Amino acid sequence: MSGRFNDQFADAAPTVVQPLDIMGDKGNQAEYPVEALGPVLAAAVAAGVDATFVPVSIAAQCCLAAISLAGQGHFDVELPTGQRRPTSLSLVTIAESGDRKSACDDYMMAPVWAFQEKLEDDFQARKANTLIEQSAWDEAKKQATQTHKKGGQAALAQAYRDLGPRPEGPPDPTIVMRSGTTQALVKRYISGRPSMGLMSDEGGSWLGGYGMTPDNQLLTISLLSDFWDGRAVQINTVGEGFTALKGRRLAFHLMIQPFLAGRLLGNAEAQGQGFLSRLLVAAPESKAGSRFVDPDRRQSPEHRAAIGTFRERLSTIISAPLPMVDDTPVLKPEPVIFSDQAKAMWWAFYNALEARLGPEGDLKEVKGFVGKLPEQAARLAVNLAAFEQGARLRELDAPTLARGIQLAEFYLSEAVRLFGKPSTDPLMADAQLLSDWLREKWTENLISAKAIAQFGPSRLRRGGDHIAALIDVLVRHEHLSDQLPGGGMVSGAKVRKAWRLQMREARNG
Repeated sequence: MSGRFNDQFADAAPTVVQPLDIMGDKGNQAEYPVEALGPVLAAAVAAGVDATFVPVSIAAQCCLAAISLAGQGHFDVELPTGQRRPTSLSLVTIAESGDRKSACDDYMMAPVWAFQEKLEDDFQARKANTLIEQSAWDEAKKQATQTHKKGGQAALAQAYRDLGPRPEGPPDPTIVMRSGTTQALVKRYISGRPSMGLMSDEGGSWLGGYGMTPDNQLLTISLLSDFWDGRAVQINTVGEGFTALKGRRLAFHLMIQPFLAGRLLGNAEAQGQGFLSRLLVAAPESKAGSRFVDPDRRQSPEHRAAIGTFRERLSTIISAPLPMVDDTPVLKPEPVIFSDQAKAMWWAFYNALEARLGPEGDLKEVKGFVGKLPEQAARLAVNLAAFEQGARLRELDAPTLARGIQLAEFYLSEAVRLFGKPSTDPLMADAQLLSDWLREKWTENLISAKAIAQFGPSRLRRGGDHIAALIDVLVRHEHLSDQLPGGGMVSGAKVRKAWRLQMREARNG
């Protein structure tokens, strides 16, 4: 009797599913060209590595995300093709849970959070005053209506013109959205700043959110691509009708775990819409097991000075008034043109890449990414120049473009390593989806095929044979136990075929 009780108790204990490794063995990351960032940013990256124990490329990603967010509203880049494009960067950082990516993000973004907190305080103070002004306006309108209604429509219209528009509330103070749908992002742009960031150190919440469901991910990806291109973003919903947003800028930085990377890097919609070609991805090896700390050690004076200089300059840029078109919420960034030498260098880079895209070329597997790489190099270079020169920037010189190209070549090596492989087998992709669902949504310790068919992701409900094949994959990868001989209780009902979710501790023990 006690043995049966212990078995039931074991079944009830909470477990954690060990996710499949969608990334597989992609080889090692190339060394990040940190010197190309310039002395101030390179020193800040070194300070971030020292303070948070992250790989260099994670600190560099966080650094670039911060300066892109700060500068994108102030400058555009005018390419040698004549196209005028935003300087906004779209970054993806792939790192394991516990690799300190959140700590590094906070370390680099500290001036942004401080400025957003100030804006939020100002918003609350102004909101209280606005409510008083709106109440007074409402009362004045009532009195005007009573006084002039007998004079007819013309008299009322003149009275309302004399009254003026109803006082509007203060602009939304949001600088960075951590999650949310594209519709929510559009609403923020309507009522708030025209330059924002969509940045999450828990990218799984965004990938698994409403905006990336099968019914909504095409709209999400299309809108994010439009923001990157600098187009007027258009959205049409049943509830709110048509909205067109001109002169908005969006910096994007998603930090995700390797087992979730397949959802993005292997997403057919993202690939088909060219969204993946707009992403600068870094996936370093974990430093876990080597981050030993001397409790008596303090950060060096050089690193303290470096991060202080970086934060002071970043704070100045992020808090500077945004250039606007008259009294509208439309940005008016300053165009940055190329010097003659920079133009020649840019075209040489373009032609060198084009030569590698033919049938025998080594870059044909990532030709979509390569097609946008010259523009990425220009964006990276202008971000560096904007951070270094501030409002004085008008022209991009060849040495700075060379640094942008050096950074772009690193991201090309990552694209070849991460994208330039055969796409994930559809069965394995569905197995990954089932594994994610079991880990994130399923609260019981046993699972059955019937429960998966009833409650699991809709994409997996393609018949019993498909579900059986997925269960077989998870058993082989030790996410699920072998089939339990006596069945078990699943969702309150006895089933003949049941599997136990494997414990991570058990696998490591």
